[in-house]
Amino acid sequence: FVGDTPPELGRKCIVLDECCFHKCVNRELFSKERTLHFKPPVGECVIFTYIIRDKLKNPLPFRMSVECSDVESKEVHLTLKLKCNIPNNKRCSLINLAIPFPYDLSSVSSNDKTTTTTLSCKRLIHWQVPYMDGGQEKHVVFKIKPLGEWPDHPTSNIGPISVLFESQSYTCSDIHIKRLKVTESRQNYMPYKWARSVTHGDNYIFRV
Repeated sequence: FVGDTPPELGRKCIVLDECCFHKCVNRELFSKERTLHFKPPVGECVIFTYIIRDKLKNPLPFRMSVECSDVESKEVHLTLKLKCNIPNNKRCSLINLAIPFPYDLSSVSSNDKTTTTTLSCKRLIHWQVPYMDGGQEKHVVFKIKPLGEWPDHPTSNIGPISVLFESQSYTCSDIHIKRLKVTESRQNYMPYKWARSVTHGDNYIFRV
């Protein structure tokens, strides 16, 4: 349910603090039946967004710890540990971490040959991981060299680290599409008989 309206006694529910619908959604029908009835526009669009401030049903997809060493031989070593915190039978893919620095860098390398590390715009490190299964951990050490002299505190003001990823059939809120029905006036139209649920991590941030 949404807002302060209590659910029916004994009924399991998910509490949404806020929600927003696309203008093509019939909001009155959603209030009565919890059904999203809409006539989609041309192209891709976001039908329904929501915010949950209370405890989530499922854990967040990732946990991260970051350590920075002191300057040695004109290098800083940034150690990053990333754990995929979803169930073992699930997987996160297309994982891309963006690590911003407050000063220009000349080069960056890592000890993990199964992933890709790149430097863009002189101040942004990208770490790309093809996929991680639930419960899996990645441990990587970045060797970073500056463009010029090191600042007084080279490891300060790093971050925040943003993470982009995809995960099929997994949501932290436990909200899923139960059934999808396509109504089309054309008699020869044959819709696909399945729906794929994919979670996109578009605004997932770690503070360092």
